[in-house]
Amino acid sequence: VMLIQAAPSPLMRTRDSGDYTMNSGSCLSTSTMAIPTITGSSAALSACSSSNTSAHPASFTGTQICFPKRQDKVKKRVIWGIEVAEELQWKGWALGKEVTKNLTLKNISLKIQKMKYRSPKTKFFFTVIPQPILLSPGITFTLPIIFRPLEEKEYVDQLWFEKAEGMFCVDLRATLPCHSLTCPRSLQLPTCAVGDVTEAWFCLENVGDLPTFFTWEFPSPFQILPTTGLLEPGQASCIKVTFHPLMATIYEVQATCWYGEGSKQKRSMQLQAVAKCAQLLVSIKQKRPEDQDAEGFQKVLHFGSVAVGCTAERQIKLYNPSMVRVVSAPFRIEVAPDMLAKDHTFSCPTTNGIVPPGEKKFVSVFFHPETLDIRTIDYLSIMPSGCASHTLLKVVGFCRGPEVSLQHCCVNFGWVNLGETLEQTLWIENKSDCTAYFQFAIDCQESVFDIRPAFGTLVGKARMTLHCTFQPTYPTIYSRRVACLIHHQDPLFLDLIGTCHSDSTKPAILRPQHLAWYRTHLARGLTLYPPDILGTMLREKKLEQDKNGALLIPTEAPENVSAPQYPLISPMNEYFFDGTSDIAIFPPPVSIEPTDVDFGACPGPGDPNPVPLCLMNHTKGKITVVWTRRSDCPFWVTPDTCDVPPLKSMAMRLHFHPPYPNCLYAVELEAFAVYKVCAGRRHGGGEGCLSSRNLNSRVGLEGGGCCGIYPLCAKLLLGWIVVLAGLPSPRLMGL
Repeated sequence: VMLIQAAPSPLMRTRDSGDYTMNSGSCLSTSTMAIPTITGSSAALSACSSSNTSAHPASFTGTQICFPKRQDKVKKRVIWGIEVAEELQWKGWALGKEVTKNLTLKNISLKIQKMKYRSPKTKFFFTVIPQPILLSPGITFTLPIIFRPLEEKEYVDQLWFEKAEGMFCVDLRATLPCHSLTCPRSLQLPTCAVGDVTEAWFCLENVGDLPTFFTWEFPSPFQILPTTGLLEPGQASCIKVTFHPLMATIYEVQATCWYGEGSKQKRSMQLQAVAKCAQLLVSIKQKRPEDQDAEGFQKVLHFGSVAVGCTAERQIKLYNPSMVRVVSAPFRIEVAPDMLAKDHTFSCPTTNGIVPPGEKKFVSVFFHPETLDIRTIDYLSIMPSGCASHTLLKVVGFCRGPEVSLQHCCVNFGWVNLGETLEQTLWIENKSDCTAYFQFAIDCQESVFDIRPAFGTLVGKARMTLHCTFQPTYPTIYSRRVACLIHHQDPLFLDLIGTCHSDSTKPAILRPQHLAWYRTHLARGLTLYPPDILGTMLREKKLEQDKNGALLIPTEAPENVSAPQYPLISPMNEYFFDGTSDIAIFPPPVSIEPTDVDFGACPGPGDPNPVPLCLMNHTKGKITVVWTRRSDCPFWVTPDTCDVPPLKSMAMRLHFHPPYPNCLYAVELEAFAVYKVCAGRRHGGGEGCLSSRNLNSRVGLEGGGCCGIYPLCAKLLLGWIVVLAGLPSPRLMGL
């Protein structure tokens, strides 16, 4: 009787020492959030070892994991006390070469086993000459079987054994190399919100004998990465599946993996996922009385008043009320489209994000104003992904700047003897709570007036004491209008006046009232006439005095029409249109050319050539000009005093004597002038004065009553000297 034992069920491949082959369909893990990177091959194995694992091999997405070549496991069975393999397989064989495999028979019974065998029927498998086999208990017998192929095809044969109990056989099979990939039959992805993205992983394994290219085909909204790749025999790749739904529905689609020769073989996998709409509630954190946060109305976020250059922060709260554990609420925050062309003073660094279910997220909105006294309005759109409606948030803010003021607009030093020094103090105050930066436009080292500190910083709600010094160098009257430049605020102006007496010359004392008269005369066109002419016209009734004592030209205008007054000029216009440029509010009575002088790089060792200056008198009276010079100043003008006839000009020279080599020198020189008339012919007392104001050659006419005061400035950028030979000579222009 011939007995053929039925084949037992296949054994699952296991991981033994040195064998890391993965079971197909065993690498499954899902996640909807970013996870730490896992490194090392052991982490890769744990990520693909069990369907219940929670590892998330994010770092393996799109990568391939290599394993050593699998050792083919021989399936064995026991027939009548003999342990023997079910089948012998030959793989990787080549034509013309003999391949030998050993068939092992082991007696596991307690008695002696006797058997005999028959040679294979085909000529491609053969063994030693058949002979009886006697096996004692526990003894193993090895029978060599030789395979000799003659053509490329599959070969099948059988080796029969005969015992007293019956017959059994061992299959002999020689196979050709083939392509074979394995993957899970289905994959369930986590529930996802519309517009959000969720992910899952699985393992694609090459269980064949050949390197195999693969290509995935999948429908939207799923995506499989990597879409294509190459797997060597025994190699597996962690494949990532992403789900990005645009509609709330149940998705059940099929993904196909094409592989093999001509990509004609395929493996299919069912992809299943559910998409739901997310909800996002927007509210204002730490509400203020002016905020609007009621349901059903437009939400308004007020920043209030913010100092220029400062940044204010407020927060809005985003809440995801969904109770479904996996439905997160993704969102985007955008500026309203009609505001894109403008410079945004409002900003929101968080442009997108995700709010987990049942949680809150606080988003910061910043207000950084840069334009003073402007109320700014903008709109932010908070748009949840998917079908939910968006929330339009109105943001409002006002920009305020520093509020700097001076204790007085005029410092009157009265009179001082030549060679003496007077000092007075006044404070500068910042009433705002934002920091202010100020600087007085005066070169204190080369002026008869000195302000300390000439520049500085005023914090909010602070006051600083300024020390003003008057040290005249010539007996005359002095007046200078100094601009105080303030960052983010219009400039302030400080009038500095004083009178210097000597033993032989005692001019009338200049007072603040004289400045007020001068500005009135400037508006009435009387400043270009010297005091003697004005005095004569007053005596001849060609001029009159108003109630304030200022002169005016009599007219037949109705009584309700007042005489011209000094106009209200904005501080910026007064600073820039002061007569030193082509545009001036009032014509300058005195000017000088050039107003900027650059000596450049002086070669040495001698002094550079003097630079010619031209001082022009635009008035109808003779003036006397006096230049201020300190003993340690490397620049001076000659002549230091001179008389200039009316409507004439005077040539002068500017000298430069650098005391030290390799240094940069830059100063502002100032000059003062008086009308050259007899004291008895002056009306209202006081001489005319010519003064400098700052580095911009500010020119104007100041005075009181009939006396004229002419500010004049030569902005003199002077140079530097280089004594080393062969060095270039750089020029500093426009400092």
